[in-house]
Amino acid sequence: MEFYRDLSGRRVIIGGVGGSICVDPKDQKTVQTSHSRGVLLQVELIKIADEEANERNFVAFRVVGTQNKYLSLVLYGDEMRNAAAEALSHTPVLPDLIPNVVDYAVDHASADKNFEGAGFNYQPMTAEDGPPGLFQLFSLERAYEKYGIKTRFGTYWRSQHWNKTVSQSPHCLGDERWNITVQEA
Repeated sequence: MEFYRDLSGRRVIIGGVGGSICVDPKDQKTVQTSHSRGVLLQVELIKIADEEANERNFVAFRVVGTQNKYLSLVLYGDEMRNAAAEALSHTPVLPDLIPNVVDYAVDHASADKNFEGAGFNYQPMTAEDGPPGLFQLFSLERAYEKYGIKTRFGTYWRSQHWNKTVSQSPHCLGDERWNITVQEA
């Protein structure tokens, strides 16, 4: 994937249907979208070996001008909740506490009765302290002239334009396609 190499180390602005990604300068944590100029993000290429020792490329987006803040999304969904419970069942955590730990750590997906259907998560993106971990690593998928930005858990960034936030979606359609514009130094 040549575009990973092309973006690595570059400063970019990311924009979607709701505008460009911005980080509140007051708290350096709240991520929103705005139709004015977005915040500069430094693209960092992260290579990770999978179970078969194949190297996979991921990117992390560091907020330029902050002390080590990276764009981050929460873990959510039934599959992730089940995987977390399974993993915790093999630890010293008391079995009675596992549901509480899972409820704290893994958010829920929207249900079938939701106005958009099942599989969405409306917790907004934040900027969290690095170094980048699982919640700050993303893969890029070309979607025509734009990108689908995918979490390690198979969901996509979504421009939730009606309230100016970035959330998650189970698919990559219009609201999940982003422009990544390189900014020259």
